[in-house]
Amino acid sequence: MGTPTKPQSLRKITTTGQLRQFLSEMLVQIESGQLEADDARNITKMAAQINESFYSEIKIAKIRLEIGQGSSDLGLLPINGEP
Repeated sequence: MGTPTKPQSLRKITTTGQLRQFLSEMLVQIESGQLEADDARNITKMAAQINESFYSEIKIAKIRLEIGQGSSDLGLLPINGEP
């Protein structure tokens, strides 16, 4: 096993597909010994938070559509009462 290193990816992840690809690459890096399991665990926790945010935003958009308020673009949901 080689010396473990941090993930080299500095690319910007802008879609759910890119997030899945990134996480898949982390699995390969763990298997090859390039990434420590603890680092991968932390990355997975962050990804889970992103996925939870996606889910919440989609759920709110669905409810707004059901009550006739329309929906906003994903990623633009106001927080803290700010428009």
